[in-house]
Amino acid sequence: MIKTLIKLKILKFMLIGGVSAAYTLKRYCDQKNKVKSNKDKKPLPLTR
Repeated sequence: MIKTLIKLKILKFMLIGGVSAAYTLKRYCDQKNKVKSNKDKKPLPLTR
């Protein structure tokens, strides 16, 4: 029974770690894409 509890705690930490790693990676990619899209936008030329 103690081994089962230890395995469940390890599994819980692995799941929490995986979710937090995925969230961090998603934030990093979103930030990188935002910077890239801002560079791609070209300002409209001003004509008078």
